[in-house]
Order: sequence, then structure tokens, then C-alpha cells
Amino acid sequence: KYFVTGSSGVPNIPEFMGVVVFNGIQAGYCDSNNVTLKPKQDWAKKILQTNRQQKEWYNHMCFKEEPNFFKNMISNVKQFT
Repeated sequence: KYFVTGSSGVPNIPEFMGVVVFNGIQAGYCDSNNVTLKPKQDWAKKILQTNRQQKEWYNHMCFKEEPNFFKNMISNVKQFT
């Protein structure tokens, strides 16, 4: 499962955060403040170390695709409120 959230203008809170959960265990984390994938389990770390394509996909989703989606969404919400 992937959990993502976005924020705007909240001090000390990243504009984007994402968490990967597998079988109820947090496998990884990323946010727009640290701009680093953080595997939380040894097996998740090994996957990122051995599978370059998967690491690139997570990097793209965590630091390009999803943050841009949330920025656009927040911008649209601000226009209509």
C-alpha cells in the first residue's frame, strides 16, 4: 500500500510525504524536505540497492510525480475557496 499526503504553508511539515507499507510493516518513506528514499527494512534496502529501475521509479514518484500532483491539487483548491 502507498500512503501519500501533501500540505502547503505549514511550518516544519514537508509539502509532500509518502510511505510504503507491505503486510502491515512500513517498508519505506520519502518526503520533500529530505529528498531521499528511506528504506525502513533491510529487505527494502536490498531491493533499492539491487534493482536500479525500481529505485528510479520510486525516486520519480516521490520527488517528481506525486509532489507535482499535490502542488497542482492544492493550487486548484486555493482558487475555489
